[in-house]
Amino acid sequence: MRVRVIGIGSPSGDDQAGWRVVDALTARGLGGPHEILLEKLDRPGAALIERFADADCVILVDAVCSGDAPGHIHHLRESEWAHGRGSLSSHGFGVFDALALARALQALPPRLEVYGIEIASLEPGALPDAAVCAAVEQLADQLAGLLQRGLRDRQAWAQSGNSSRRSRKTN
Repeated sequence: MRVRVIGIGSPSGDDQAGWRVVDALTARGLGGPHEILLEKLDRPGAALIERFADADCVILVDAVCSGDAPGHIHHLRESEWAHGRGSLSSHGFGVFDALALARALQALPPRLEVYGIEIASLEPGALPDAAVCAAVEQLADQLAGLLQRGLRDRQAWAQSGNSSRRSRKTN
């Protein structure tokens, strides 16, 4: 089983949230060349779809702007990103646009998890808000547990399919 965790972001303030989740997972000893690939992308647009090709599961983490309090963690169902929720992304051609395109091209991975961390500031060079940093650690803990359970029980993980279709908001 090959899992790819992708933190999407930029160096602008709270938009570093996805990157920081990947850094936190790395600090927890996850990641490696074989089963769990951790990577950080800077506003990939449609190129995100290329990252799905060799993965059994993809976990995406991005900053979102929906009006909730900074640090709120969203676990987004397909219905939330498939029907015009592209405005959540802090990027031009955002993650949700790429996911809609991947779905149309039948290029979605077998399992897809989409998480967003609510942000407050996109100030270039600024450090993320304290609430965003706390959410990064909380989500990293949650994902570390999910990944460790998935590696222990690969068959159940693979059979669970695309859980983004039935997930909920957390936090």
